[in-house]
This record gives sequence, C-alpha cells and structure tokens, in this order.
Amino acid sequence: MVCSAESTSKRQKPEEADRISNLPKSLLCHILSFLTTKEAVVTSILSSRWKTLWTVVPKLDFDYYELTTTSSSAEVQSHKRYNFNFAHIVSRVWALRSASQVQKFRLHWDHGVYDPVHMDTWVRAAIARGVEDIDLNIDPNSNGSFYLPCSLFNCKTLIALKLSGNFEYDTPPSSSIVFPSLKILHLEFNFNSCDYLFTLPTLCPVLQDLSVEVHCWYTDWHCKFISPTLKRLHLYMKFDELPYKLEIKAPALEYLNFGGHLDSVLLEDLSNLAEAVIDIDVDLTKIDYYEHYGSRVWDFIGELGDIKSLHLSTNTTEFLCNASEFDPPTFHNLSFLKVKGPCMLHVLPHLLQVTPNLAVLLVEKEERNFFWFEKEESFTCDMIFYEEPLQQVVRKCLSTCLTTLHYEGFEGLKNELKLIKHFLKRAKSWDINEDGPFAAFQFGFSLI
Repeated sequence: MVCSAESTSKRQKPEEADRISNLPKSLLCHILSFLTTKEAVVTSILSSRWKTLWTVVPKLDFDYYELTTTSSSAEVQSHKRYNFNFAHIVSRVWALRSASQVQKFRLHWDHGVYDPVHMDTWVRAAIARGVEDIDLNIDPNSNGSFYLPCSLFNCKTLIALKLSGNFEYDTPPSSSIVFPSLKILHLEFNFNSCDYLFTLPTLCPVLQDLSVEVHCWYTDWHCKFISPTLKRLHLYMKFDELPYKLEIKAPALEYLNFGGHLDSVLLEDLSNLAEAVIDIDVDLTKIDYYEHYGSRVWDFIGELGDIKSLHLSTNTTEFLCNASEFDPPTFHNLSFLKVKGPCMLHVLPHLLQVTPNLAVLLVEKEERNFFWFEKEESFTCDMIFYEEPLQQVVRKCLSTCLTTLHYEGFEGLKNELKLIKHFLKRAKSWDINEDGPFAAFQFGFSLI
C-alpha cells in the first residue's frame, strides 16, 4: 500500500510551469528578434502560443546559405518533394507574416543568380512596414545590378542602410529631400560598375556613420563628397596599388578608420577629429617605391589635425620606418598612442618627438618578417635617448607626461631590456603593464 501511494503521488506531481511561454508577447518577440528568421519559424512547433508568434517578430533575416543548406535527411527530402528555392522560401515567409512593423530587413543573396523582381517586391514591402534598418548583399558576379526603388530614398523611417554588391539607382532631383532620417550608411562595392554609389553620402542630410569599402583593379578614380554632420568614417580602399583621388570635407568628424591602399586622400576641416586608426594594407612585394610610399603615409598622418588618439598597424609602421623624408607637425593634443609591428621601435622616437603631451603608450610587437629582420637586430634604443634632436623632447615627454606604458609581445631581448630600463629611469608615476614570460622576473614590479 505504501509503495502504491508513493507511485500514485509521483504520477500526480504537477509539471513545472513553462515560464518562458508565460512571458509577455512583446518580450517573446524581442527574444526571437535575436534569431534568424529560419530559427524563429522553427519555434512555432513548441506550443499553440508559439505557432504564429514568429509572424510578428520585427526582424526578417534571410541568408541564402542558411535557407538552402540542408542539415538533415528530412530537410533533403522536403526540398526534393516541394522543389524549394531561396526566392520561394522568402516569398512564403512574407505572405504568412502579419502586417506589423518590420524594424530590420536583412537579405543576403550572395550566391548564384538572384531575381530582381522578387528583391524589389521584398524591399518595397519592408519600406511599407516602416523599416528602420536594411541590409542587402547580392553576389557582385551575378546577373547585372539591382535598381534601388525610388521609395527607398523617401523612406522617413530608415535609419541604417547597408549595401554590398552591384546596385544602381536613378539620381533623385536636387530639390527633393532624400534619406531624411538615415544616420548609418555602409557601402561595399566594385568601383568598376558601382562608382556612383559613393555619391549616396552626399544625399543624406543627417548622416553620422559612414563605412565604404571599394574594390578596384583597373581604373583611375576621383571622388569628392561633403558631409557637415558625419561623425564616424571607415574607409577601406582596395585599389591594387592603382592611382585614385579622394577628397573629403567633414567638419563634424570625430573618428576616422582608414585601411587599404593610400594614394591621394585630401581631408579638409578636421577640427573635431579625436581618434584615428591607420591600417595601410597593400602587397609589399608590389611596391617598387617603398621610401616614397612611406613619406606619403607620414604626410597623411600629418593631416589628421589635433587628434587625441592614434592607432598605427604593423604595415603602417613599416612604411613609416622606411620613409625617405618626413616632417610631421606636432600633435599637441595627442594623449593616446598605439603602435604595432616588428619595426615599431624605429618609428617610436620620431613619434615621441611630435607628441609632447602623450599620456598612454601601447606598444605591440609582432613576429619579424624577412623585410625587417636585419634592421630589427641592428636597432639600438640609444637613438631615442641620446641622439639629437630627439633627446630633449623625448626626455621631457617621458618624465612629465607619460603615465601608462603597455608592452605586448615582450621577449626579454637585449634591446627591449635596455629600452624598458630607460623608460623606468625617467618615469615618475606610471601604471606599467608587461605581457611576456620575462616581465615579472626581469623587472621585479607588480603586474597590473
């Protein structure tokens, strides 16, 4: 009897409550918005309450590879039986979802031949539902370009737009107001067919964040745009060492990230620029004017004005090290400096010379390559502290302004030990960080 009573009580034990399903509908939709549309649709099998919940999620995320790649035998049979393709799946989702707002529409059709008719229908549907964020990516090698609908330019709710691939559009009349609310614009395209896309930033009256990645292999290029509201600019110029000319006037610019091939870049009115990241990325074996290129990089850095923070990549410091001539201005407001690469110790003295108020110095050393092995071995840090005309300026910077030194990649080499010794000798109140196996042993200070 006792055993029977216990077994009955176990069978009658209530199941644990489904706390997630009992959450408010708005919160569940917010949770589902972090999933792709395919993943959100799968949740419809959980219970009756979840069956149609995905149709009101304010985000539609379609990726060709995700929707066409089968992960199970059941999916393979389903695709064969119903002859599914990407366009059919996306159209079906649009047909089943409710008429509620679509805050974000992401479509990556970056493989195979896309259908411009379907794409136009979907983009217009997103615009009609008050979309705020559109991300379109089509295969640049596919069948022609996609014409952006005119309604996109007049969309009052659109805040962020990302285009990658081949796109075209009819230039709106100069008297019309376009992209009235657009603040974020990201463009990635092949200049050979889509150079006019670079004129889009000039059509955005409240643009704040612009990212442009240009790929070009055989054509010269000249572009100029003015944006009085732009605050953040990310440029990556993949020009295969071909000549180009770029003029930018952005008086409100606060952050600049430049990467790729540097040719003729004119930056006007940078009085508000506070931070710059320079990442020169070219094939070193194709540069037959190495010293001249290094001087060009110095000149570009000299145009950055009164910045407060500067980040230099490995390739950038390598070119700076080999410059034939340079005469950069003094950066009186620069308080943060990060330099990377095996030859950064050669560039460091010249940077310290023109940064008299530097407070934080981050040094990141990477593995040597065949270009810099010999020069690295011959380097002596005496040039930083004893050679004129660097002596007085560098000593003053180290003894009065610099408060934080972070050395990443420390190996305990002779020149590194000598350099750290000089730094510690002239430092008054520092926070010192050392990353490396010999840091605590060699110098005997606490690690922060």
